[in-house]
Amino acid sequence: MGKYRRLGKNTLLVFIGNAGAKLISLLMLPFYTRWLSVEDYGSTDIITVYVTFLTGFVSCNIAESIFIFPKGADRDRQEIYFSSASFFLFLMLGLTALIFGVASVVFKRCDIHNSFSDNLWLIYGMLAGMIVQQFAQQFTRSIDKIQVYSITGIVLTGFTALFAFMLIPKWGVDGYVWSMIGAYLLSALYSITFSRGYTYWSCHRFSINACKEMLKYSIPLIPNGIMWWLVSALNRPLMEAHLGMYAIGIFAVANKFPGILSMLFTVFVTSWQISVLEEFGKKGYEVFFNRVFRSVVTGLLIVSLLITLCSKLLVSLFTSDDFFEAWQYIPLLVLGTVFSCVSSMAGSNFSATRTSKYFFYSSVWGAVAAVLFNFILIPSLAIWGVALSVMLSFVVMALSRIWYGWKYVQITNVWKYIWMLVLTGLYIVAASLQVTPYWFNLIGFVSVVGIFAFINKDLLLLVQTKFKLRK
Repeated sequence: MGKYRRLGKNTLLVFIGNAGAKLISLLMLPFYTRWLSVEDYGSTDIITVYVTFLTGFVSCNIAESIFIFPKGADRDRQEIYFSSASFFLFLMLGLTALIFGVASVVFKRCDIHNSFSDNLWLIYGMLAGMIVQQFAQQFTRSIDKIQVYSITGIVLTGFTALFAFMLIPKWGVDGYVWSMIGAYLLSALYSITFSRGYTYWSCHRFSINACKEMLKYSIPLIPNGIMWWLVSALNRPLMEAHLGMYAIGIFAVANKFPGILSMLFTVFVTSWQISVLEEFGKKGYEVFFNRVFRSVVTGLLIVSLLITLCSKLLVSLFTSDDFFEAWQYIPLLVLGTVFSCVSSMAGSNFSATRTSKYFFYSSVWGAVAAVLFNFILIPSLAIWGVALSVMLSFVVMALSRIWYGWKYVQITNVWKYIWMLVLTGLYIVAASLQVTPYWFNLIGFVSVVGIFAFINKDLLLLVQTKFKLRK
């Protein structure tokens, strides 16, 4: 099977699960915004932010290693990796529970109240569920059970929706968290059962050396995770301090719609990572990388333009009236998401070469930019400052990853990217500031997409040629 066909097949399988999962999650937004006030929705968002931040610390990002190391290994080594990583993971969850218990006592005695201390055990439950679910699902991908990996996304979303209808109307924020915990654990059970992952576990297969090998790769990713958190989530505690939970709720809704773009990219990048691991170092890899990279960036920019054009309509359809003002922050956030996706794709070569230090270096630059922009812009520009700081931070991170990855693959046709980004930026500024009427924005969208097609006519001709050859 050719590399392009294999990439397409893997993408399709993952799309079946993940795209459906993400779309159903978006369809739940009208219910979330009806069941929860703006402030309560902000609370669910900041709880999720804390969980995301702690995941890397508690698990040491072992889920990343359980995808990389067993892949392509013989059955014996796969059992050793899985058993060793499982033992380590549950040891860390137990240690974390102990630390949370001590923290709970300290918070009570010192009368400390904030979004973290007041939701401590909800955060732990969601944290444990997320870690177990990610670990189980990543292992199914490592042992080439892509169909199980795909369907797990549907299972996760189905249980999330089911538990949400059962729990959130009655218990609010608590119900939201418990619905996520239940969905995480049941989808993890599905992954392990239907991939027969449980057959890879044995208490006799634990190996300290295997743990060290995996942790040597995954631990350097922890600072990278912290940097990503600083870029995309440091704004929440700062918003809580300066603007309140209402602002977090509005921002959380605005940030949902760029998630459509992130969803599409996540589906692709899951299979893209597999192709990079398989094709890196082979003849023609640089040409393959550049063709796919430019195609994906162009697609991301077109989708970002479409989301910007429809931002008011999307917020009206998917949220209650209390959240309508969120539409105006979507254009900047969606552009930030484009650069986030570019950053992830540009860094894929670091996984193939197992040089995870470059994830860290590039993330440091993004994090430094995020800290500076957040502290400067949030007090003065409020939610606009948050959106702008997110976008600028991802720009810095994407450019640094392209720079560090230059030694492995050089990006060609740079001027084409510059033109497309300039056109996208101008369109997004005009749309978000409401300086032009809707009909003009629609004409602008069609015109920009047409220019994109002209800029990338070489890729279109290549696709046309391959299609004719297949016929």
